[in-house]
Amino acid sequence: MATFNLFAKDNATSSFIQDVLSSVDYQVDIFRDIPSADAIPQVPLVIWDLDSFPKQSLQMLRLFREKSPDTLILAYAESPEQLSGISNKLYDSFLSVESLKLHLMSQIAKLKEIRTARQIFNERMSHLVGKSPAMQQLRKTVQRAIVHTGPVLIQGETGVGKELIARAVGCMYEKFITVNCSAIPENLFESELFGHTRGAFTGAQNERIGLFEAADGGAIFLDEIGDMPLHAQVKLLRVLQNKEIRPIGSNKTKHIDVRIIAATNRDLLQEIAEKRFREDLYYRLNVIPMQLSPLRDRKEDIEDLANYFIHTYQGTGEHYTLSKDALRKLQEYDWPGNIRELENVIQRALCFTSAGILQPEDIQISGIAPSPNTSAAHAAPSAIHDDYESFRHKQLEQERDFLVEKIRKCNGSVRHAAEELGMLRTALYNRLNHLGVNIKEI
Repeated sequence: MATFNLFAKDNATSSFIQDVLSSVDYQVDIFRDIPSADAIPQVPLVIWDLDSFPKQSLQMLRLFREKSPDTLILAYAESPEQLSGISNKLYDSFLSVESLKLHLMSQIAKLKEIRTARQIFNERMSHLVGKSPAMQQLRKTVQRAIVHTGPVLIQGETGVGKELIARAVGCMYEKFITVNCSAIPENLFESELFGHTRGAFTGAQNERIGLFEAADGGAIFLDEIGDMPLHAQVKLLRVLQNKEIRPIGSNKTKHIDVRIIAATNRDLLQEIAEKRFREDLYYRLNVIPMQLSPLRDRKEDIEDLANYFIHTYQGTGEHYTLSKDALRKLQEYDWPGNIRELENVIQRALCFTSAGILQPEDIQISGIAPSPNTSAAHAAPSAIHDDYESFRHKQLEQERDFLVEKIRKCNGSVRHAAEELGMLRTALYNRLNHLGVNIKEI
């Protein structure tokens, strides 16, 4: 049996609330007087009559928010327009008495749904650690996003935890399907996403449902959406507009109900300017935007993250802590690989160090060259980041030159080159496309 606390004087409205909730087996505890600050109850839901306590309401609502932040507050008044000065941060729903009588049960159902979402969110996201303003704002954004159905677009560098956030947003759904857009060969995109009928194309021996249909009633996470080819972007735009899909080879459309969550490490506005991403699709996806900050911009989170990874990876019976100098070394590095790189560094340290206090020499960071005279922790972060970017750029150039030369040696045959490399032809095509290689120009 659910219990609600009603703070109101005896009047017709409070009697009505009590009768309605009692009729559906909800227990209502009525408080006719203001409780003291140390007696504020820790309850799931409070119904507050602003007219009963005109002088104390503002102060008490603030105390509720401070002492019981997870409590959901439904406030009501005869004339809400006269109380417009009360911040909406002090309540979760605010109704007139007339609206309260009409929509009491639907509002309570909505608040219960929000509470369930919060509980799931707190359970799933207990590993989203960090006290920085950026992380605090992100938690609030995710918490609000999980109770809505609009598309979400998550942007941020590689390694900042975009999939973690996507799973938090989709935590209310039993189905959660992940699609790595950068791993699907261009000619298979439509079949993978929307399915095909038997005989729709060469090799289609059986009917196959697509990932959107498989996610019907749940959420689909389109990771690396910036790598989706333009022809597939057109198809996705139609799904967003009409909530319908049409498998290849079929003349019938299918209605789907799917929460779409997309993520990318690319600057989509730049991609739009360079005609690699559709502007109309961008605005369709960017209904609920989330921008994840790189770790170098929120170094105050490094201590919490490092301790979390230590707790996660230390063996049973082992106990590790960070020394102040080791923490300083972590905080002075620029982390081009973001949280994923930090996780690897901590895991490596635990593998090669006996349980105890981790010292700076136990922290081996690949981006910092060890020096016998100078602590690696004092390397210039911006220089490290520049060196890493230069290394990545050079590495891609070398891969591009190697693949082009291999295809030339195979007389321009991608199929023969793929066989010699031990790769699938479609995988090689996909890699060449990612590297910006035009086959016709080889």
